[in-house]
Amino acid sequence: MRSPGERAGVDRPAPAPPGPGPATSSVDDTVRGLFGRDSIYMMLWLLQLGGTAAVTPIITRLLGLDQFGRVAAAIVLMQVLVVLAGCGLQVAVQRRFADRGAAAAAGLLTVSLLAAALVAGTAVATSSLWGPQLGFAGDSVVVRLAVLWAGTSAVTACCLGLLRSQDRLIGFTAVSLAQSVLAEITSLVLILVLGRTAEMFLVGQLAAQLLAALVAVVLARPRMLRRGDGPLVRTGLAYALPLVPATLGAVVLNSAGTLLVHGYLGSEAVARYAVAATIGSIPILVLGALDSIWLPRIFAVDDEADRDAVLAASRDALFRLLAPVMVGLSVASPLLLRLWAPAQFGTEGLLFLTAVVIVGAVPYAMMLSSRRGLLARSSTVSIAVATLLAVVVDIGSNVVLLPLIGLVGAALATLAAFSVQQACQYLLSKAPRRRGGTGRGTLRAGVAGAAALASAALPLSVPGMVVRVVLAVACLVWFARVLVGIAPVRWPVRARRRAT
Repeated sequence: MRSPGERAGVDRPAPAPPGPGPATSSVDDTVRGLFGRDSIYMMLWLLQLGGTAAVTPIITRLLGLDQFGRVAAAIVLMQVLVVLAGCGLQVAVQRRFADRGAAAAAGLLTVSLLAAALVAGTAVATSSLWGPQLGFAGDSVVVRLAVLWAGTSAVTACCLGLLRSQDRLIGFTAVSLAQSVLAEITSLVLILVLGRTAEMFLVGQLAAQLLAALVAVVLARPRMLRRGDGPLVRTGLAYALPLVPATLGAVVLNSAGTLLVHGYLGSEAVARYAVAATIGSIPILVLGALDSIWLPRIFAVDDEADRDAVLAASRDALFRLLAPVMVGLSVASPLLLRLWAPAQFGTEGLLFLTAVVIVGAVPYAMMLSSRRGLLARSSTVSIAVATLLAVVVDIGSNVVLLPLIGLVGAALATLAAFSVQQACQYLLSKAPRRRGGTGRGTLRAGVAGAAALASAALPLSVPGMVVRVVLAVACLVWFARVLVGIAPVRWPVRARRRAT
């Protein structure tokens, strides 16, 4: 039987002779894998994002404001329900695969299918009770389609988690593209052929998602539960269920600022904030995608000292990459904002706001790194507590800052929430505090963040824009050089003996 590291696509080094000594090669190999083969999964995610982005402007114009508004409401409903239907079991399946093998993960996958069916079935049966309370009065078809979409998406997500742990790239790619690019194309065709309504969009999404779920289940092959699987189910649910409030808290954290901006400053301010946040949140979106892509490889490191070294090394590497990204995106933000929104949005007044959103990637990257460590130690309750505390800080900071400094207050509130979440996770972690080389990476990220904020003061005249373009290109070259040259440092880890 292959080791968990091999199952996750981690190439294990040849055994070393017996005797004490730092096991640095496995740490280096794991970090190289994070930025090597795992980059293929990252490119796949970017392909999905690009395909969806290419189709969405066409669909918005075909549907119009009213029908697309119904679609947007249905998407928000789906995003909440998919968290409930998933029950946090996607991560639990990956964790069980790493520590107990494929059979245990396949059994837990069956639990996820049953949980998704139960939640979706209950939501459909009771939709007439709660749908009108959420503003869906007279939209029962839209509600049911959104619920079925969420339940099917939860099934697909858990299967993808297992396929990712098994490093089955072709199958993972087929399912991912079916639920993203194929879904958008199907919705577009139905809108063009059958009618420009929200229902046609949702039917297209559901049809493609059903196909993706069917293929995913066939590839992942969940197994029937046996009488002796009680402990597996109990421990799996104990690990997974705290992730439900944590994930819902993250959803609230992402949307609370926008809702409070609307309440304090009005709809026009929301539109301007959304434009700045769309540009500034690009690094955060990429970091979030990397987090889910990296988890199986992190779980596969069974030695706790090595895992801590991998987390520290990968975080420092991310900081090295974030430095040119933050500076380059900030200096290029006037051009991006003008491309993204018309002049009436007042994009020239959004430069500092965009830079603040971009700098939020620093505490976010630190938070995700500590979160990966907590997930590996099965400390999911700590993650839930830290996330809910961050939500409280975000809402409270918005209430205080929005009336005082306007839109920048919302961005600062989010930055503060990420920082508090990271601090809380650090304090709740039971891992021993080991010395590592993270100080230089943190300093580099801090200096780059200050430069990103300062770039908002660069002039917007023609010479100033030329300078911005030159700096942006230089940052792109800087990023490429860092990415190509990433080589893990020899991290001190606990000595251990290897069997010959």
